[in-house]
Amino acid sequence: MALPAFSQSSSTNSLPTSTAAEQSSQANAEPYWTRHGRLTFGVQFGFGLENNIPRNISHINFIFAAPQIGIIAWDSPHSRLPLKRFELISQQMLGGSTHPGGNLIGTSLVMRFGFKPMGRVVPYFDAGSGPVHTTIDENAPEITGHTQFLSQGGVGLQYFVRPQRAMVFEYHYFHMSNAGLQEPNHGFNGSMFTVGFRWLRRPNTSNVGTLHSNRFHLPRFW
Repeated sequence: MALPAFSQSSSTNSLPTSTAAEQSSQANAEPYWTRHGRLTFGVQFGFGLENNIPRNISHINFIFAAPQIGIIAWDSPHSRLPLKRFELISQQMLGGSTHPGGNLIGTSLVMRFGFKPMGRVVPYFDAGSGPVHTTIDENAPEITGHTQFLSQGGVGLQYFVRPQRAMVFEYHYFHMSNAGLQEPNHGFNGSMFTVGFRWLRRPNTSNVGTLHSNRFHLPRFW
């Protein structure tokens, strides 16, 4: 009579362990970059170089820091589409020109499109634009006036060293001009190279093991 009682007890006690193991297995099966909240933070450091399209008169180059704050507006890691994530990022720019001289400070609204991760590496595409206040115009005939607009687009890689933490490497092509506010408005084109770090806000602990359980997720802003 004791044998059936022992078997029933053993079976009952094994249920929580089995459930916990199953949840742990599901969490581990998720892509490395999915365990996060909605907010993202980051900072990048880089330099920009004027190119020869259409001309390179002043050989403008500059260095800058770019702190960022963003929100993941759409996230679907199990989607069959190449696009897995869409983010809106407010990016600031603080820097100065090492040649021909001057400083710049500005802000941009950047749209980031994340693609399918490859292990810990997540490729993405950026596009954005915003105003810049600069004194480079005092030393370079390519631009006129202190108020300029910088439009940019490029590609990048995020390498996740741990969940919610990633190194970032980017290349952007950009155009700077004053949008016709003053004449002449030649503007100039160039390339920017940056390296930095991103922090993804940690997920709510009550959602661990259940994040991204569905294939499609409507945006949440909390």
